[in-house]
Amino acid sequence: MSTAELDRSEAASGVDRLPFALGSFLISAVLTAIGSFRGNDDHAWRQWLIVLAVSAVVTAIVFWFIVPRINNLSRGALILAIVGAVTIVVFWLGIPVIFAGAAALLALQNRRRGAPSRSASVALLIAALVVLAAVVIAFVG
Repeated sequence: MSTAELDRSEAASGVDRLPFALGSFLISAVLTAIGSFRGNDDHAWRQWLIVLAVSAVVTAIVFWFIVPRINNLSRGALILAIVGAVTIVVFWLGIPVIFAGAAALLALQNRRRGAPSRSASVALLIAALVVLAAVVIAFVG
């Protein structure tokens, strides 16, 4: 079995994917709730539920359609982390944390496989910074 096939089979295993997907979605839901309910908005519930729907769809797409198709775990982790950093500009959609969670999943799978790489380490750092930025933005606005 080639390295790419091993990478793909590891990424496709739903055992690790589900906790990362649920954790990313829940963190995103909490952070968007903080942002949605912080003021005196009459439509805060509706706004939050719409954002939750968007986050749920993005979570499903990222964790069940994109992650299993990534052949190179470290490169995929880095790409997803960078996408998470770029999506900070649309933080109100709640998707940066989802991309960061997927990046962390791939980077940790790469490390668990025993093939530590600089790309995976950088991806973990970027993912952590994305989550930190999302937390700060949720409270500061």
